[in-house]
Amino acid sequence: MNARDEINRLKDLWGLERDSDFANFIKTSKMNVDSWIKRNKIPEKWQLKIRQMHDNTQTQPATADAYYIKKITAYKASAGGGNEIDDLGEITAYETGEIMPIAKAFFKTPPGQNLSGIEIVGESMMPVLKPGDWVMFVDDGEFKGDGLYVLNFSGQLMVKILQLTPKGMMKIVSVNKDYQSYEIDLKESQERFRIICKVIKSIF
Repeated sequence: MNARDEINRLKDLWGLERDSDFANFIKTSKMNVDSWIKRNKIPEKWQLKIRQMHDNTQTQPATADAYYIKKITAYKASAGGGNEIDDLGEITAYETGEIMPIAKAFFKTPPGQNLSGIEIVGESMMPVLKPGDWVMFVDDGEFKGDGLYVLNFSGQLMVKILQLTPKGMMKIVSVNKDYQSYEIDLKESQERFRIICKVIKSIF
């Protein structure tokens, strides 16, 4: 099998559409992928990494009816206090290389590329989210209207409800009334607050 066919096979396996999506998924540049296709050879170190990622997908049957989602487990998102992380908003550092299949029927519309999933710990979002639930997201750093978000607040990775007030204040809401909610002024320094993404789907 030549490099072009192998890359196409892996894109089909992992639910990716474009070569650029494949490059992002394995954490390299589109230029590198183009050079592999041109030379008709994937470098050995990348063959090994791809083989490891491929082997992880084989823990579940490969199917065209599933998306393969990057699993974030090094730091679990907290629905309580939080898990401290050094680099605000940096998610890729906590990817495990593991991939989990999620049925395409679970999504009303295609979720796009670079979809990740992270497990919930803590009880501040109960009964909406419980420990052991999962949320699906894409790290785009955008506020897309009130809703459930993965965010970094004061160096902690959290899942909270965000609500923007008419006066430009951002409410960071804990559903469980036993836990504190917050309100910040978006006009002030944002060093302690970064939106990572809006949650696309929750798995209970």
